[in-house]
Amino acid sequence: MEKQTLYEILEVSENASPEIIEKAYKVLAKKYHPDLQDISEKQKAEEKMKKINEAYDILGNENTRKKYDDELKQKRQKEKINYYEEQKKYTENYNSNAQNETQVNYDYEKDRLKFQEKLKREEAEQREKMQENLNKEYENIYYNYLRSLGYKVKHKWTKENIVDFIIVIVIMAVIIIGLWFIPPTHNWMVNFYENNPILKTIIDIIIGIVTGIFTGVWKFITQLFT
Repeated sequence: MEKQTLYEILEVSENASPEIIEKAYKVLAKKYHPDLQDISEKQKAEEKMKKINEAYDILGNENTRKKYDDELKQKRQKEKINYYEEQKKYTENYNSNAQNETQVNYDYEKDRLKFQEKLKREEAEQREKMQENLNKEYENIYYNYLRSLGYKVKHKWTKENIVDFIIVIVIMAVIIIGLWFIPPTHNWMVNFYENNPILKTIIDIIIGIVTGIFTGVWKFITQLFT
């Protein structure tokens, strides 16, 4: 069973204001004061008050509360990482055991064989997808944990990111080309181009590179067919 947090001991949310925490402490202190309890409940009340006082000593001070919140956050991040590591191991063991399973009576049950092969492919796809999702989730949690410790984590480019980036560039290029053929925007783009020497130089270089590549490719193609 997970140990109670100091906020749970004071019966307040983790976003509670200092005023709410102080008010909750006063209410609980009055409720569980040993002198107000029956003799049979006095010892339990003393233990309860001890926990309440310890919780308020930390949460009632801005500095100690911040330190406790940071420690609580790191603890939860570690628990999440441990959880996904266990899930990852479980999935790997499951895949290993599934590969070692043997099937019997296939010679006499052709229809059943086809059906089981179909199920096996579907399960393999599901396990692969589950493994991929677990890896991504684990990676995100791990990187967030490193960032919480002050480390700078660089973004890792994936195939999906590169494809999305290329799609965005193509869409922008199509939009710019479309605007070029509209008279109002065409005139504005020409004026903007002519009045910005730096932009003009950059665009001229890009056009020169693209033209050079296109010319070289065209010459190479014509030589192949001549």
